[in-house]
Amino acid sequence: MEELALLGGKPIRKKPFASNVIVDADERREIGEVLRRKEFSRFMGSPTPDIQDVLQLPSAKAVDYNPQYFTFLGGRKVRQLERDFAAKFGAKYAITVNSATSGLSSAVGALGVEPGDEILITAMSFHASAAALLAFNAVPVFVDVSTKNFCIDPGRLEAKITPRTKAILVVHLLGMPADMDAILAIARKHKLKVIEDCAQSPGTKYKGKHVGTIADVGVFSLQETKNITTGEGGVILTSDPKIAARCRLIRNHGESIPDETWSQEALSNCVGFNFRMTELTAALGIAQLRKLDKNNAQRERNAAFLRKALAPLRGLKQVEPPEGTICHVLPMLYDERETGVPRVNIVHALRAEGIPIGTGYSKTMYEHPMFLKRVAFGSKGFPFTLHGSNGQSQRYQKGDCPVAEDLLKRRFVWFYHVNRPNTEKDMKDVATAFAKVWENLGEIKDWDPAGKKLAYKW
Repeated sequence: MEELALLGGKPIRKKPFASNVIVDADERREIGEVLRRKEFSRFMGSPTPDIQDVLQLPSAKAVDYNPQYFTFLGGRKVRQLERDFAAKFGAKYAITVNSATSGLSSAVGALGVEPGDEILITAMSFHASAAALLAFNAVPVFVDVSTKNFCIDPGRLEAKITPRTKAILVVHLLGMPADMDAILAIARKHKLKVIEDCAQSPGTKYKGKHVGTIADVGVFSLQETKNITTGEGGVILTSDPKIAARCRLIRNHGESIPDETWSQEALSNCVGFNFRMTELTAALGIAQLRKLDKNNAQRERNAAFLRKALAPLRGLKQVEPPEGTICHVLPMLYDERETGVPRVNIVHALRAEGIPIGTGYSKTMYEHPMFLKRVAFGSKGFPFTLHGSNGQSQRYQKGDCPVAEDLLKRRFVWFYHVNRPNTEKDMKDVATAFAKVWENLGEIKDWDPAGKKLAYKW
C-alpha cells in the first residue's frame, strides 16, 4: 500500500483546484462599457410622476425605461441583467440586490410580514438564510430536513404551524430541489406564502420548472462561490407585480417615495434600505449569466463521474440527486460503523492528499448563539419575544432537529470543486485519493487528531 500523506507519504495532488470564477472577453467587454460611460450607479432615490407605473414595470419593459439620466429602477446594466435573468428563468420580474441576504430580507418585507410573525425554515443552511428574516422582525421557526434531498421535510411542517405562521422559506440546498408540490399544498391549505432560497441552485429544475419561479418569490445569490458570480450580489424573482413593486421600494430607500395619499397598508414595510446593485456588478452578472449553462453542464459531468467512481467504497454512500438537480456541492454520507474510522480522521487524511473535503456547516442554524440565547436586536430577546402579553415566545435548543444535527455532526462529507474549469482529469485525482485513503483505513483507525490543524487546501 502507498503510504498516506498524513503519515509522511507523498500526496496525490499538490495543485489547488480551480475556483469557479471564470472571466473572458465577455466580462471585459461589459465592464469596459461601464468604464467608458463612467456610469457606476444610476439609481435615483426620489419619485417621478409615473412612479406607480414604474414600480410594476415588467423587467422586459423596464430595460427600455429611461426618461432621464437617473431612474428609480437603476442604470442600464442593472436593468439589462434583470431582463436577462427574468427571461432565462421564466419570471415576469427580476429585481437585483447587493446580496442574496438582502434579497431574502426584501422578500420577507414584500410579503407583508408583521413583527413577531413566524416563518418556517429549514434547520440546515448558511446562517444568513435565517438571519435575513430578522430585518423585518420575523421570527424563524426551524424544521428538520429530509434525508432524500437535505431540504425542509414537508412531513414535519404542519406540526410547526401556529396562528402566527406567515410563510415558509424553502432552501434548495446543494443544488437539490425541495419537494415543492407537498410544500405548496401545505402552504395553500394554511394560506401561507412561500419563499425559495435558490442561492445554491441556479439552473436546477423541479418537474421541468426552474426553482425560484415556483413559489411566490425566489432569491438567487451571485456571491463568489456560487454558480453565477459577481463577487457579491443577488437577484429576486417573482411574477407578482405587488411583490415586485414592494421589493423595488425596499431595495431603494422606499420611504422616500410615498406621499400623504398612501394608505396604512401601502406604507407597511415600506422602510427602505440601500440594497442597490452597482453597474459594474451588473455588467459582470450579464456576462456570467451567459456562461451558466456551460458551467452547469461541467458541474453535472464532474459530479456524475465522482458518484460512479466512489460508489464501491464501503461506508461512503453516494446520494442520488432528485431529477433536475444541478450539483453545487457534492454530498456523500459516511458511516463510521462500516469502517471503524472516525469521520474526522478520514477528512484529515483526504486533505493531506490535497483534496479539500468538508463536512458541511459547522452547526444547524438554530445552534448559533443568536438563536440559542435569543439575542439579536438589543439584549432583551427582540424579536423572539414579540408574541404579546401571553408570555409566549420562540425558543431554540440543541436537539430540536435531530436529522440535521446527525448529518452535520456525523454523516456528511462534502466535495466542493465540481465547478468548471475543473475537469474529469481533476476528478480522477479525487477518486484516486479516496481509494488510497480507503486502502489505508487500518492505518488511521486509531490516529489521534487532537491538536492537529484541519487545514483547508483550496
